[in-house]
Amino acid sequence: MISRTWTRFRGSLDYFATMYAVFVVGILVPVVMIVLSLTGLPGPVTAVLGLVCAAVLFVLFVPAVPAEWREAVRARSIVVRVLWSVVILLVVAVLARLTQFMLDADNVDASLSADDDFLVEKSHLSGYISGALMAEHDPAGLYDRHRYESPQADSILPAVTPQDRDAYLYPPPFLLLPRLLLLFSHDFATLRALYYSLYVAIVLLAMFAIARWIGGRQGAVLAALTPVVWLSLPTLATLQIGNIHVLVLYVGGAGAMVLFQLRRNIFGGAALAFAIIAKVSPAILLVYLLVQRRWRPAVWTAAFCGLYSLLTLAIFGWEPWRQFLSDGTWQRLASGEFHQFVLVERANQLVNYSPFGLPYKANIMGWDIGDPVGPARVITNIYTLLLLILVAVTAVRIHRRLSAGAEGPRVRAEQLAIWLAVLTLASFRAPFGPWVYIAVGAVWMLAVHAGLMRGGKRTVALLTVAWLIIAVYNENVWFTLVAQTLIYVACFLVAWRASSGTDPEPAPSREDSPQTERVGAA
Repeated sequence: MISRTWTRFRGSLDYFATMYAVFVVGILVPVVMIVLSLTGLPGPVTAVLGLVCAAVLFVLFVPAVPAEWREAVRARSIVVRVLWSVVILLVVAVLARLTQFMLDADNVDASLSADDDFLVEKSHLSGYISGALMAEHDPAGLYDRHRYESPQADSILPAVTPQDRDAYLYPPPFLLLPRLLLLFSHDFATLRALYYSLYVAIVLLAMFAIARWIGGRQGAVLAALTPVVWLSLPTLATLQIGNIHVLVLYVGGAGAMVLFQLRRNIFGGAALAFAIIAKVSPAILLVYLLVQRRWRPAVWTAAFCGLYSLLTLAIFGWEPWRQFLSDGTWQRLASGEFHQFVLVERANQLVNYSPFGLPYKANIMGWDIGDPVGPARVITNIYTLLLLILVAVTAVRIHRRLSAGAEGPRVRAEQLAIWLAVLTLASFRAPFGPWVYIAVGAVWMLAVHAGLMRGGKRTVALLTVAWLIIAVYNENVWFTLVAQTLIYVACFLVAWRASSGTDPEPAPSREDSPQTERVGAA
């Protein structure tokens, strides 16, 4: 067994497989070491085990790199190959440094930016954990943001200093995740490090698994661009502040749709249902499924939504639900009333890429909008209608193509591009849609779209400029408007084009279609 593994490793070892392995091992080993350190092992023992883990993962991963992934980079110019290698090394170095901050919140120098108070002090996990404890000990205060800031809350909520404590702003079933984490520890620093480790590992492996599912040249380009997605500021910032958005909405939502394509309806329903009960906006994919008359995935998703709701009721009782439904919390969240305390600050108005925030930015530019809430709701309603039309049209068009026998890597990549586009657009439907973590969906979508485009210099240049505008941030109202508009237009155009079919390619061979797609329905 060991001899065969070593033989496969030596036969597969080349520069490109090595760099892919460096990317994966360089990200996974630090999080493994975090978990080992949390068990109480001495530092030297943790270091030795980390080195052993790195060696084993490297030997196992190199042969697992598909030949197409290597060729996708090998065929590029020397400049592209050098830049690709530099990106991988940068991501590994940044995350190795960030790992130190996740282990010690006082070590602000290891943060992405020691001078950025938001990045240093913000931890969404604090809101998740505090919400689960509040639901158990003081459920009447679950959606009272002032309760989380009161001195009396210190008796039931964990100490999160030096970071700020967030309030809980999610539907009751999402409490199941922090309740599960609390089974491991009630110490926030421990939970923060554990949560970061799980987040990084799941997102990384899921992104590569989805690229492998696509297969062909399109999957290879997506795999090669995955380090670029990770190097973007939205991705790195999301990892540091720990917002669940990328994990459950983009990876969970897109992963669920992949599982549905593989006829793994039970697992896909479980994943999509949790994304819906966590963030609500992934319900747009239910509309997509229903338009295509794909009843089994829709039914399994609805069933798991019901199951998660019943589990929440059994664990936390009726009061969280009463607070969310009877007291109108869900209406205040949907209407923007709940976020008024956030939107009064200029910094939050700028970072808000939701259409709801456009009248606020108009005021910043000197236009006399007056009370921005009324126009914001009208703009959001128009945006929602356009989004629903986009989802319905793209769902019908791609379904017709699939029914006519369209298959292969290009079609799978087109579907992924559509899912990521509509998930990103649906995310901005919320009154407060921060660029910080929502833009990750657009960055990932552009990486998928790159594999669908012809590789001319002009095309590459346009894609690069779009990526740079979306993947960075500047506190200038005109910059945010341009970036915000670019995301909307890019998502609409990519989804529309992908649904009708991008550039044709030769009919796929039998090997292009994964055998798992022929597995019987669950």
